[in-house]
This record gives sequence, C-alpha cells and structure tokens, in this order.
Amino acid sequence: MDPNINPYSMGAGNPPPALTGREPQEQQFRILLARLGGGLSDRGMIVSGLRGVGKTVLLLEFEEIAKEAGWTVPRPIEIKSDTNFRSELADAAYQALLQLSARQALGERIKSFTRLLRGFKLGASTDGSVEFSFDPGTLDWSSGDLERDLANLFEQLGQVAREHQTGVVFLVDEMQFLARSELEAVAAAMHRMSQKNLPVALVGAGLPQLPGLMVDAKSYAERLFAYPKLGPLGQDAARQALTAPAEALNVTWREAALARIVAESECYPAFIQAYGKEAWNHASGSAVGLDDVVHAEALVLEQLDDEFFEARFEKATDREREYMAAMADLGEGPYRTAAVAERLRRRPSYTSPPRDSLIKKGLIYSPSYGQVDFTVPKFSPFMRRRYPLQPRIDEYPPMST
Repeated sequence: MDPNINPYSMGAGNPPPALTGREPQEQQFRILLARLGGGLSDRGMIVSGLRGVGKTVLLLEFEEIAKEAGWTVPRPIEIKSDTNFRSELADAAYQALLQLSARQALGERIKSFTRLLRGFKLGASTDGSVEFSFDPGTLDWSSGDLERDLANLFEQLGQVAREHQTGVVFLVDEMQFLARSELEAVAAAMHRMSQKNLPVALVGAGLPQLPGLMVDAKSYAERLFAYPKLGPLGQDAARQALTAPAEALNVTWREAALARIVAESECYPAFIQAYGKEAWNHASGSAVGLDDVVHAEALVLEQLDDEFFEARFEKATDREREYMAAMADLGEGPYRTAAVAERLRRRPSYTSPPRDSLIKKGLIYSPSYGQVDFTVPKFSPFMRRRYPLQPRIDEYPPMST
C-alpha cells in the first residue's frame, strides 16, 4: 500500500493516529480539572511506566484536554540531566501569565505580577520570537530556597487564575531525573495549592521508580498525587490502535495479522506502531494479512535494535554494559542483584556502582528491594542478540596438553 499515507509511526512522543486504552487516565484528568475549577481540592497525577508505553503521548493528550476545558497550559517541560528546573518552571509560570493576560486582559494585575518576576528578562531574538531567562536572585520575594520560592510562585499564579475563573496546569515529563530537593519543592508547592484550594495542577510522568522517589522526598506526597501506572495495552485496545486508523483509509486487517502483531509486540504501543508501519508498507490491495506481518518482522526487529534499543545502550559505560549483559544472561527479569553479581563473579562492592549509575541514567530500575529490571521492554533479548555476556578469562576451560 501507499507508504505516503501510512498512518503508523514509531517515535518518541509521536501521537498515534488512534490513542486507545488510556480512557481511564483521561477521565481521571478531566475530573481533576473539573474539581479544581469548581473550587474543590483534588490530587495531581504522577504517571509512571516503562519506555514505549505512551507516557509522553498521554501528557500531550492532557494538554489538549486542558485547553478544551479552558485551562491555561504552558508548554510541557521535559527534564534532562542538565535541566535548570527552577528556570524552566519559572519560565512556564510566566508563559501561563501571558496566556491569562491575552485571554482575560489582566491589565494592572499583570504589571504587579511582572514586578514580582523581575528576574525574567524579556527580549527579542533575531527571528523576532520572545525569549525569557530567569535569575532567581533578583526576584522580590526570592529567599534562595527552592521549596519556599516555588510555593510562593504557584500561589501568586493560582490567585490570578482563580480571580479570572480559570486554572493552570503544568505538565512535566521525565520527572525521575529531578534531584531530591526539586521533588521536595514540587511536593511542597502542590501541598500549598491544596491548602489554599487554588486551581493549579501538576501532572508528571516518568519511569517506574518515580512514585517511590516522590514519596521518599516528602512522605505526604503519597496523598498529594494519584499514581496511575501505564503498562501494555489490552488486546482489544491494541487491535483498535491498528484497525481504527486503517478503517479511516478504507483498509482492513485480517484477524490472523492482528493476532500476530499482538503477540509479537506484547501490546506495547511503540512496538504496535513499528509492526503496523512495516506491515502496511508490504501489503498490497486493501487488506493487511498475516504474510505481510511475517514479512515485516525481521525488518522491524532490525529497526528496533538500531534505533530504539541501541540508543539506550550507547548511554552506558563498559562496566554498565557488562552489568546489563549479566542481567540479560539470567533470562527475563526482574533480577536479584545478588544473582547479577554472582553471574559476573564479582563482589557487590564492584557491581553496586554500575547498578546505581544505570538507575540514575534511567536504563534500569528497582521494582522491589534487592531486585533490578530494565526500563525498556524486550531489552533483555536485545542484549542477548547483540551484546551477550562475554566470559571472563578465568571462565575458559583449561587448554588440553
């Protein structure tokens, strides 16, 4: 079939043509907005899950839902290892204020709020777009303490939003990369919003360790947020992710083809898109059959290895790669940390540093005490295919004489 109209695409955060199986989370978010907008308190949301389950896509869907509900939504923030979180949040708050002013004509109120944010330096770039930078030391109310300053910033913004019968929602992706002090500040700021019944919401997304990090940072964070977990789609939702966009183009899927992709993808949204794209490109006529999926499998596996898995593997050092190879050599996870050390024939003092570093890089996580697992689905067979554990020199059998 024509690849130019192929509806399937696998990419980081690319919205699928049909977002299926996430209706409970969407409804939960709608209720959050309705309650806060009605002057009632409710918990924010921290969405967690493995790579490829659609966390970023869901955040983008939340953005659209909030806008349709009349809420103010600054651009989503993606946390990286070098992100200046204070600057990003302050920038987002100012974006929200400008949006509020454009819609509500805040007049003198925006001038008053802007004076509080003298640390924002407004200027025009060479292409004419507006840019902001943030110097927290110049804020009138800045104490230098992130926890206190963020709560004050959100309170000021929440009061403006409430006065004009709207709300503000912040969307933060990859939150597991925040420092403990930053997670503490987020929890404290949202605690203040709950106490004041202000219409400011924060929805974060991250890897499976994120809920534990939030609760470790502030014990009351357990009550401040709901923690929906995203996993693979159900089989019906996985089928619908393939059939719905095809039907819009008068294309059908044979049941055997659907069953094969459901099995091979294990219902992970990213993999469903990968198999759907290549099967479509191979198919002829107006139906995708089993032969098309089977023909596509080798190509999909190669693409996943080269583009999806390899990009993660390259972030690891040699010792970290050895640790991951030992994990994969044990089969499917989760893995006991003691078993990984034993497989490497190393002491825990040797294996602890690469393990901790892999967790910080978001390549593995600890599902429970004394266990580790990969944050990327199907990463274990990838390691065994491309980077199997190499035996140490003392594991070779002695040469015969």
